[in-house]
Amino acid sequence: MASQILPLELIDRCIGSRIWVVMKTDREFTGTLTGFDDFVNMVLEDVTE
Repeated sequence: MASQILPLELIDRCIGSRIWVVMKTDREFTGTLTGFDDFVNMVLEDVTE
């Protein structure tokens, strides 16, 4: 049986990594994930748009 990772657990594993965020409005951001909350508001460093 395959193990499953919950979405918030996956995001938690990405803290400290460079991530690429694609918004519904077709805006894109790349930065280092430093934190997030239960509503998945993210804190990024060194962001480029």
